[in-house]
Amino acid sequence: MPTLSLLIFLPLLATAIILALPSRFKDAYKYIALAITAVQFLLAGMAYFSFNPAATGINTLEGYQLVEQLPWIRLDLGTVGKLEIDYLLGVDGISMPLLVLSAFVMLMAIGASWNIQKSVKGYFALLMLLNMAVIGIFCALDFFLFYLFYEVMLLPLYFLIGIWGGERREYAAMKFFIYTLFGSVFMLLVIVGLYFSVINPVTGAHTFSMIHMMNPDNYVQGSIFALDGYQEIFGISARLIGFIVLFFAFAY
Repeated sequence: MPTLSLLIFLPLLATAIILALPSRFKDAYKYIALAITAVQFLLAGMAYFSFNPAATGINTLEGYQLVEQLPWIRLDLGTVGKLEIDYLLGVDGISMPLLVLSAFVMLMAIGASWNIQKSVKGYFALLMLLNMAVIGIFCALDFFLFYLFYEVMLLPLYFLIGIWGGERREYAAMKFFIYTLFGSVFMLLVIVGLYFSVINPVTGAHTFSMIHMMNPDNYVQGSIFALDGYQEIFGISARLIGFIVLFFAFAY
């Protein structure tokens, strides 16, 4: 299996093993999580030291490393056009160190949770699911895939806060849910706008590819986020509004 997919889905394997083991083996859950996360951190470290810092460029696939691309969803939506979503992964000079840092933080999280006693199976299963989603976020180069990992990340976080949090864990979990819900909705609006503004120059179909979105030549003239003849909302550039909305969506 390619490196990035292995980094992403190793924790999912840990989740499956933990859920499959009976409760009488609860002492093994933390060791399974530790072993898988340690292997993940080792693989991330190997990827980091094999990374070529001389590779540059953000709007071409050649500027990324450890690239994995597979056609995923292809649907004909009639007058709306064709839906094109790829399983597209890759890392650059920014996402690579964040990938290693995330693997290290997850390894430290296992150590910090070593003596947990409450619902051990559920805790480590959710922690491994969170691990998968966080790594996936830093590897995704398709906005739909990124959004999918982002939403998956929020689910285990909500339960981890609400069940294993501090004294006001229910309040904190609900506040977290409300904030992230607003952030997700705002982010989705911009993603859909970008989708209908960008086309794949090879297929001519609208695309969620971040690579194509970063190339000005791929924007449809007259579309909401087009560079030339851009749209305005209440007298403000739609591109500026899109940036502000994304900023606050991530800030939430």
